[in-house]
Amino acid sequence: MDLTPKQRNFLLSLTTDWQTPIQIAGRLPKEWGNLSCVNQTLRDLVREGLVQANPVMFGLFRLSTDGMTIKELELGEN
Repeated sequence: MDLTPKQRNFLLSLTTDWQTPIQIAGRLPKEWGNLSCVNQTLRDLVREGLVQANPVMFGLFRLSTDGMTIKELELGEN
């Protein structure tokens, strides 16, 4: 899977704990800009199966199993 540098950095900032987009944005560098950029990236990564949306509580996200695997591979390469 080809991730953009922005998606890669975003994925590395996520955890397996449920988080809101605002909490995720707080862990990202300031150059990310506004919350709409975070929301768009979340949608893209959910579509790719790397991020999971909470099926019960709307607006909560976490790494999926595939996302965790890619994160571990990325951290191993750096």
